[in-house]
Amino acid sequence: MLATLVLRLELASAADKWTPGAVFQDCRHCPEMVVIGPGEFVMGAPVEESAREGVPNGGANERPRHRVRIANGFAMARYEITRAQFAAFVEATGRTIAPGCTVLARDRFEPHADKSWRAPGFAQGDDHPVVCVGWDDAQAYAAWLAQTSGAAYRLPSEAEWEYAARAGTQTARFWGDGRETACAFANVADRDLMAALAREPDEAQRFPCRDGHVYTAPVGRFGANAFGLSDMLGNVLEWTADCSADTHDGARDDGAPRLGAADCHHVARGGGWPNRALSVRAAWRTGGPGYTRNDHLGLRVARDLE
Repeated sequence: MLATLVLRLELASAADKWTPGAVFQDCRHCPEMVVIGPGEFVMGAPVEESAREGVPNGGANERPRHRVRIANGFAMARYEITRAQFAAFVEATGRTIAPGCTVLARDRFEPHADKSWRAPGFAQGDDHPVVCVGWDDAQAYAAWLAQTSGAAYRLPSEAEWEYAARAGTQTARFWGDGRETACAFANVADRDLMAALAREPDEAQRFPCRDGHVYTAPVGRFGANAFGLSDMLGNVLEWTADCSADTHDGARDDGAPRLGAADCHHVARGGGWPNRALSVRAAWRTGGPGYTRNDHLGLRVARDLE
């Protein structure tokens, strides 16, 4: 009788661990993870949104909109991977990441051979999101987490990322379609950034508010979405597992990543601190080769549930 009761309690405890919204941490150096339940959503942006936001080419790369079914729950990092977390990986593995990063220089982005994730050109604390990391670096970090924790860590698929970012919404941003309240939810290209750059705010493509940060902000400083995830929009772009495609034609409907050649261009999502307002939306898609590094590009990891 007692053994049966203990078994039932153990099974109940295991089930509770994977309740959507539950937060857990697999190891000391592992990021906090949030359980995301299964579900369906419509991926991509409607024509009206693309037109309102001024998306180039009418937002063709965000369509055709299509329904995606996430059959199995998974976990997503509660926050973007921080400098401290990435530093632990570099120290443990001895990974060499050569300097070189594209950074914002007043009104344009320029490659700088002396910039790196350790020195991106602006002050950062250990609790800021790591930047100047390529897709290859992000993949290596996820693989290290998997190896050291024994859990199935990986980069999220593009569909999983959008599902998690929307958190049940279909508006341009998880807080709505507007821009006025953005600074309560995200570190964005706002009046603070314009003032620091000594430029007049571009009302068409900047957010008309102040978020208190010019460059990156410590993770978790802004309002989380309904899934309990912070900084899914703004702060830094985040690498996904997918190879880039011009449109959603041929995209899978099960949430799995679209893969291709080893040297394909990879998708990044979410928009970063200097990006135009049209880029800080759930449907926005960009990316580049695996070696791409810039001062507003980082990562967030996903994990399969047991």
